[in-house]
Formats: sequence, C-alpha cells, structure tokens
Amino acid sequence: MNPSAHDQTTQQQKPNGRRAVGSSQTWTRYGVLLPSQQTRKLKEWVLTDEQQQVVNASGLGHLALTTGFTIDRSLLTAFCERWNNETNTAHFMGFEMAPSLRDVSYILGIPVTGHVVTAEPIGDEAVNRMCLHYLGESPGSGEQLCGLIRLTWLYRKFHQLPENPTINDIAFSTRAYLLYLVGSTLFPDTMRGFVSPRYLPLLGDFRKIHEYAWGAAALAHLYRGLSVAVTPNATTQFLGSATLLMAWIYEYIPLTQPQQKNQNTLLPRACRWNFGGTTRGQRKKVMEWRKDFEQLQLSDVNWNPYKDINPAIVPGYCIAADNICHSRTWLISFNIKEVYVPDRFNRQFGREQGRLYQVPMWARRTWSKGKDWRVEYAREIEDFHQLVGCRFIPCTEANINSLPSESIAGQTTTRCSRNASQNFSMMVEDLKNDLPVIDRYLEGQVLPEEVASFLERVSTMIKTYSPPQSNERKDEAAQSKNVRAKNPRKRARKPSLSEDPSSPQDCGVDRYAGALVPYQAGKCDRVLDGTVPLLNRGEALKENEVMDPWQMSHLTAESSGDSSLPESRSRRREESGTPRSNQGVRRSGRMCVQLKMFKHRDGVGAEETNPIFL
Repeated sequence: MNPSAHDQTTQQQKPNGRRAVGSSQTWTRYGVLLPSQQTRKLKEWVLTDEQQQVVNASGLGHLALTTGFTIDRSLLTAFCERWNNETNTAHFMGFEMAPSLRDVSYILGIPVTGHVVTAEPIGDEAVNRMCLHYLGESPGSGEQLCGLIRLTWLYRKFHQLPENPTINDIAFSTRAYLLYLVGSTLFPDTMRGFVSPRYLPLLGDFRKIHEYAWGAAALAHLYRGLSVAVTPNATTQFLGSATLLMAWIYEYIPLTQPQQKNQNTLLPRACRWNFGGTTRGQRKKVMEWRKDFEQLQLSDVNWNPYKDINPAIVPGYCIAADNICHSRTWLISFNIKEVYVPDRFNRQFGREQGRLYQVPMWARRTWSKGKDWRVEYAREIEDFHQLVGCRFIPCTEANINSLPSESIAGQTTTRCSRNASQNFSMMVEDLKNDLPVIDRYLEGQVLPEEVASFLERVSTMIKTYSPPQSNERKDEAAQSKNVRAKNPRKRARKPSLSEDPSSPQDCGVDRYAGALVPYQAGKCDRVLDGTVPLLNRGEALKENEVMDPWQMSHLTAESSGDSSLPESRSRRREESGTPRSNQGVRRSGRMCVQLKMFKHRDGVGAEETNPIFL
C-alpha cells in the first residue's frame, strides 16, 4: 500500500462531532474500562510433555507465559482516550504512536507473517458439528450462546487427559487448549468467558498452525478494541489483548513503568512486566494519567526499547523484516479489517518522522455468519500476502457446513462414515466456493498460454460438475415397479443364488451418489428397447445355473419364423406331437405374452401356450 497514492482520499471533519485527523483533542469517557480476557484457568490446565511440544511447535506457546498479567485499568482507560479511530494511532503533543507488528512479535512471541487468519463462513447451527469434528464432543445448550462456546466448558472437558488416552484424546485436548489460549489472550469477545469456534479449522493441522499470521490478527483485534473504546456510548469492556497493550505502554513510556520489573530479556517481553497479579505499589487514578499524557514530550518516550534483545534467542517464526513491519497494509481477521499505517510513527523504527500522509477511508464491518470474508476482503488479503511473501493457497479445511452431526469419539451414536465418492463430491463443492477467490487473485496476472488454458479447463469442469441425480433414478425405478405391478398375476422376483441378499435389489438407483463414474445399467434395470443387457462372462454362467426352465428356452431354441402367428404355433405342436394339456397350467393372456417379449430377447420362445409356473 503506497501512502502517497491515498493523498486524494482524505478524512474530513464529520458532522457527528468526531475529531479531525491530526488533532490532539481527546475524548473523555466516563467509567473505567474492563478487560475481556480471562486467562486464569490456563495455569491449571495439565499438559503432557507430548502436548507441550505440539503447543510450542505451533508458535503459540509463548502466550501461556503471559497469563496472569496485571492490568492497570486506570492507565488503560487514560491511554485509550488518546486513540484516534480514523488513523489507528494514539495522538500526543506533536507526535503519534501505535503498536506495530514488530512490537507484537517481541512482546507476545508469536508469528506476525504468514497466511491471513480467516476461514469459510459458519452459522450458529454448525457449532455442534464443528466441535464434534475437531474436539470430539459438542457443548450442550447451556454451554453455548449466539454461536459462541464457554471457556469453562473447554476447561472442564479437556483440561486433563484420561488414564489411558488414545491418539484422538490427546489431539482433541491439545486443540481445545489452543482454542482456549487464543480465545482468552488474543481474541477476547465482548461476551466475557466465551470463544468463537471459527478458529478450529485453523487449529486442525498442528503442523500448519505456525504458518498463520496470528500476531497480525491480534493487532487487528487490538485496533478494533481501541476504536470501539473511543466510540460514544460504547461498552466499558475492552476488546483485544490488554496484555499486549499494557506491555507496549511500559516498553515505550518509562513514566508508566512499575517500580520493579523482571530482569528477563528473553521472549516474550511481556514477562518483564508480569507479576502474577501482585500489587506493584500505589496506583494512579485516571485523572492523574490524563495529565501525564497531556504533558508527554518526545524526550519522554523510549523509541528503541528492544536494543538489549539478543537476536539469537528470537525464534524464526517471530522474525519480521523491517520492510514488512514498516509498510502500509491491511490487518485482516475474519470480518475485522483495520488499516496499518507505520509511516505515521517512523520514530519507533529509528527513522526521522516526515510528512504525515492521509489515511484511506474504510468501513468497519460487524460479524455476519453467512458472509465469506475471504471473498469480501480478497484484494486486501492479496496485498498482505504479497507483502509478507506468502504464496496464496486456498483453504483446504473440511467443509464446516457439511460436517456430519453424528458423534465422533465419546458419544453413544455411531460415527458417520463417508465413502470416497462423497468425499470427492465435497471436494469439488469446496473448489466451487474457492473459485471466486482464485479468479480475483489471478485477475490481471500474466500466465503462460499452457497454464491459462489448463486453468480455464479446470474451472469449466468444476463449474459444470453436478453429482448424479439419484432421486430421479429412484423415480424411474418406482415407475418401472408400477408398470410391472399392473399384472396382478406377476409375483415378486426371487433373488438368485448369485446375488448378495444385502445388496439393493433396484440396481437402477445409484448407490454412490456424487461419484464421477458413468452409469451402467444393472441386470434388473428396466429395458426400454425390448432387450436384456448383455452380462459379463462370469455373470452369464451364474445366471444360467439358476434360470428356470422356461427362462432357458430362448437360449437353446432358435425361432424359424414368426412365433406369434397361429400357423407357426400349430405346426410346432403337430411336429412335436405333444398334446395340449390344461392340467396344472393355465394359458397366458395377451398381457403375459407382452411381458414375456419384454423379458426375452427378440420375443423368442414367448408364446401364449407356454406354461407359467406359480
């Protein structure tokens, strides 16, 4: 994002009384802010060595060290009053400041580069299916509210493993811990004590968790929380990571630092100011902090707080180049989109502060359960991926809205099993949903002719694909049964010895709906052209062994003329010398002859004099 390109898009003074950009005027709120994050139960969560290794490899292990951070609510409230929600910076006397991506990587020790934290849309009805799929259990009606689940339910169900845990038990418990961790530290909701399950698809594969930009998403939530805090008639609850904001204030503004600090310069830096909830001496009131911030000068700020950090101790996933942290971009986390303008606080990167470029206007969107934010913010996501050097890969997590509603592990109902054809059909449907994102990403790209032709063919195949309509075949089979049922003398067909009694009798119904295979007529399909489909060699032998004598007649005798004529029938009776007998048999009517012609090839052997064995 080029700051000079947005000079024409300026923020003007709003008629509703909002302050203009660059103004040092602050908005005074009434009431002290209350942080929404709740992390006290994380210290009581029992993790095995194997689970701890998984958490550390995910890149989120440092968050557990920041739990129990003491929040100075008066200091937090006074700083929020300096925030300008149109520039996403705090305005002081002659300069601006704001937490940056580099601050997040050092203070919390989590990755700030990688894939954007977002996934497919979910509805309130998909919460149970998602929890069953990723956690093995679903919360009851009293453990969820408005699509959110209680943190206490996660702790109560998964904080300790059973005596002989299975691999699934370990995976479910670890995933529940990570959901509790990010929900209570990075993304606290307005409803305290609840977390959204929308992060579960991103925590599904433990090997890829560190590939997401969790730090950028946390900074987006912090910017949104600060902007909400300065909105008139806003709630007193502070959204976003209060630990991140408090540690950032201590690092840059020495006059706010407590009298003591931990002499630990290792990551995360928030541990330097974490005293486990103990009192740090006499605290100031909001009015006193307001006065200190009004008199804050450039010389009162520590513009290089990380000069004592040893680069060798910084994990690879926490390293972010200056060209990334000092570039304008968009911070995305599902529906949250916040602008990042580090050029307005150059001094935090050791640079001279020059001209303050204007900030583009954007709309803050609220959560909508039916909206796909990957499509809504496709251009902004592409800009962020290009900045961090992350190649765009469409999400491959399971289709949330099509997950089975049956229980998985620890439930009394049977687990739903899907065959390969259904999984293939689901994969094609997921690709259909991702096509708009791919199209917008490839828009304007110059591709080789072969690659463009291949992508066009694949796109056409995906768009035109539709699973076989098994319901229509069921209707056809029902119509066939109705036609045969018109003859009241026709008995139900007995299954042959070569058939599997457990297999469906109506082969016209596709048993593998959604498979991309050509439909092949079965032995018992309706015949529309008066002939029976040819069998395979093995099937023909089996059929011959179990055929009734009257069914074998057309295979052993060839017709010398039109068998339907009375002359031919009389001539055959005279040549054979077999007198007609009505004992034990009955003569066939016209409908029976038609049915025999329907079953026999070319009507051979289908005579009204043929006996019908009942």
